[in-house]
Amino acid sequence: MSRTWQRRLERGKQTAAKAGKPLVFGLAALAGLNLVWQFLFGTPPDLVTPSREVVNKSAVVSAFAQDYVSVWLTASQSDAASLNQFVTVNTAGLQLPSTPAVVINTPTVVAVTYAGLAGKDADAEVFSVVVGVTQRPYEGASPQRALYRVPVLWSRYGPRAAALPARISGPGAGADLPLSYPTTLSESDPAYTVASGFLGAYLTGDGQVERYVTAESKLLGVPGAYERITVSGITAVSPPPATPADGQTVRVLASITAVNSQYAPIELSYPLTLVGVGGRWLVAAIDFAPAVSTDDALVPAAVATDWRSAETPN
Repeated sequence: MSRTWQRRLERGKQTAAKAGKPLVFGLAALAGLNLVWQFLFGTPPDLVTPSREVVNKSAVVSAFAQDYVSVWLTASQSDAASLNQFVTVNTAGLQLPSTPAVVINTPTVVAVTYAGLAGKDADAEVFSVVVGVTQRPYEGASPQRALYRVPVLWSRYGPRAAALPARISGPGAGADLPLSYPTTLSESDPAYTVASGFLGAYLTGDGQVERYVTAESKLLGVPGAYERITVSGITAVSPPPATPADGQTVRVLASITAVNSQYAPIELSYPLTLVGVGGRWLVAAIDFAPAVSTDDALVPAAVATDWRSAETPN
């Protein structure tokens, strides 16, 4: 190749390189603009409809399993056919008691798990529903919590149990930690006066709590919930001063005995956050949970039940 053509080719490469970079950047910019356009003006993916379908399906399956466990646990020889509305079994071959085997409360759903597809055309879905119930062998016996796993087949025909329930172990008896309220308040402490006055107004009488709460708390009383209350004691996370600074806060825990309209005592505890406003304490919030120790080790609870294994329902 002659030197003339070598020089021409070299100039061509340089020109292409100079033109290529803006071209690449231009194409990238156009792609970015297309994404922005789709984001601003394109049709967004429909996330609401599938989510709503999943929630609705789960609700139907859960309610079905609750009713199934309730009927199954209380079924007797005289009403064996009632099980046919939930599961296809040979009721004549079932060994059922002459009277209900247990006394139960209303079952509750503990967990719902999707277990996969079923059917020749994969037109059914299998769900595992764990249902919890407190049961006792007779009316005067102590209640005991029990868990049952129910396999539910969901199809266009509706929910149907695939088999009888199975008794399973639970998530464990839990563990204890001490609460973090080391300071005991006396009845003469302003924080004690405000907390006890608030709870009296909150739970009894007309429920007018305005004099005890901040405007931002948005707390409303529960008028007439109880006939009267007695404060057993109030403790605090730290010693609250008699005259707080504006914005100063302290967390307290009030233990009370409330008496209902049937004159039955009920023990309650209220974790509260107090805040200083104009030199006095006011209730800023009823805390979602009391202050729990972050320094102590967990102490496994010793509960005499048959569902203490560490298995978590799934």
